[in-house]
Amino acid sequence: MEQVQNKIENEIAILKRFIARYERANDSESICMVIAYRYALQAFIEVYELTKQKEVMLF
Repeated sequence: MEQVQNKIENEIAILKRFIARYERANDSESICMVIAYRYALQAFIEVYELTKQKEVMLF
């Protein structure tokens, strides 16, 4: 389970960097990318929280 959590943490970090990059951009397409990446980030965070809860419940 720890490997899954590490993978999710890495993906969350990547998404946060993408969001930061596109928030600084001034073109009209950037807002769409920010929205999409924030949606994906929220999904990863929810999955990450679930993996942490499952781990706690096992003990």
